[in-house]
Amino acid sequence: MTLIQCSFLQSQTVLVAFPLELKKSKEYRQIVTAENTNTHDVFAFVSDKETLTILKYNSALFLTSQYSLPRPDISYKLLAGYDFNGEGNPTLYWSTTDSDKIMAVQYDLNSKTTTAIFSHELTFFNQSLITQIQENNALYILAEKHFEQKLILYVFKNGKKEEKTLDFSSFKFKNSKNQPITFSKILEVCPIEKIETNQFNPLFKGTQKTKLYSLKNRLLLTLDHNDNETQTFEIDLTTFEIQEKIFPKTATKNYVSLSNSYYHESKIYQLKVNAEELLFEIKDYKTADTIKSILVSKIDTIPFKSSPFWLQFEGQKPKELKNTAKFLNQLVYLEVGLTVYKTPKSILITSGGTGVVQFTDNSPDFTNLTFRNIPTTVYFESVFDKKLEYTKKDQEPLAIDFISRFEQEHPEVTSSRVIRYKNYYVLGYYDSYAKKYNMSKFIEGFVRNF
Repeated sequence: MTLIQCSFLQSQTVLVAFPLELKKSKEYRQIVTAENTNTHDVFAFVSDKETLTILKYNSALFLTSQYSLPRPDISYKLLAGYDFNGEGNPTLYWSTTDSDKIMAVQYDLNSKTTTAIFSHELTFFNQSLITQIQENNALYILAEKHFEQKLILYVFKNGKKEEKTLDFSSFKFKNSKNQPITFSKILEVCPIEKIETNQFNPLFKGTQKTKLYSLKNRLLLTLDHNDNETQTFEIDLTTFEIQEKIFPKTATKNYVSLSNSYYHESKIYQLKVNAEELLFEIKDYKTADTIKSILVSKIDTIPFKSSPFWLQFEGQKPKELKNTAKFLNQLVYLEVGLTVYKTPKSILITSGGTGVVQFTDNSPDFTNLTFRNIPTTVYFESVFDKKLEYTKKDQEPLAIDFISRFEQEHPEVTSSRVIRYKNYYVLGYYDSYAKKYNMSKFIEGFVRNF
C-alpha cells in the first residue's frame, strides 16, 4: 500500500497555479483547456457569470499572456469550441444550451481587444442534434436529418460558418438477416456514440453499435448493427466526400452471435461471441487483410487474457468469474463490445459487455415481487505490445485512474477539464479552496525510483 500511495503522488505533478476568484452562480463556471496544435501553446479559457479570463502558456507551460474581460451575454451560456488564427489568437464559439444560437468572438491577446465576428441561429428544422466535435482547429456540430438518409455537419472555422450535407442515400444497408434497412432506422435504434480518439474510452462506449471517430482531416463512422460485417464510412473534412468500406466478420459455428468492432490507428478490432465461443480478430483498415484471428471455445482458456474475468454490478465490488464458459454465459445477455487504448509501453484492449440485468426480490411469503434493473459490466483485459503480440506483462495503472482518484479525494477540484498533451495528460481545474486555476500533469503507470 505504501508503494502505491507513493507512486500515485509521483504520477501527479502541479504544473501551474494562477490566482483567480470565480464568482458565485456555479452553473455558469466553465473551464476549457486547449492546445494550439500549430504552436503547441496551451490556453485556459476560464469563465464565470461575469468574466472571461484567458491564460496563454507556451509549450513549456510558462505563462506568457493573460487577459480578463466581461464575458458575452449570459444567454450564450456554453463555451462550445474554439480555433486559432495565423497569429495564434483564439476565436471562441459561445452557444445557447440547446446550441440553436452560436456567437463567434475573436480575442487579440496582444492588443487586448475583442471582435464579435458573427451570431448565427441554427434552426435544426427537422433535425436532431447528435454531437459536437472539436478537431482540426475547428468546431463541428453534427445533426441528423429527419425522414432522410442524411447527416448535417455545421463547420465553424476561421470565424466562419458553413453547412455541409452528408448524403448516405446512395449506400445500401442490411441487417443480420440480409434484409434491407435504412440509414435513419439504424441511427434510431443504434444512436451515434462519439469516441475520444486520443484518450481512454470506457467499455460502455465500446459496446455501442454506431461509433464516430474524429481523425486528422476526416471523420470515421462505423456501423455494427449487422453481426456479419462492420460497415464504415470515411468522411473527408476538406471535400466532404464519403467513402464506404465493409469488413466481413468471420462466421462462428453457432449462427446466432453478438458482435462489435473498434477502430484504432488504422486497424479494425472485431469481437464476436455466443454461448459456445469467442472470436477476436484484428484487420488492417486500408487493405482489409486479417492481421490476427483467435477463436476460443467455452472449454478453452483465452490465450490473450491478462486479467481475470470480472462481473460487476453498479455500486458493488467486482466478482471474479472462474472460466470462459461462465464469462460467455453472462456476456450473451449484454451489449457486446471492446475498446483499444495505447499507452507509452503497450496496447490495452478491454473486451466484454455492458447493459442492464433484471433481478427479482421476493418477500418471505412470495406475495410481493420487486423488480430491479441493475447496470452490469462483464469484461477482461488484454495487453499487447506495439507489434500486436500478446504479452504477459501486467497493465500498470492508467493516467485516467490517477485523475479519477485525485478528483475523488480532492473536493476542492471543480470545473475540471482533461486534455492529452505531448505524452501525458493535463487536468485543468478550479481550486475552490485556494481560489486558483491549476493545471496538473498525470502520467501513465507507476514512477519507480529503484
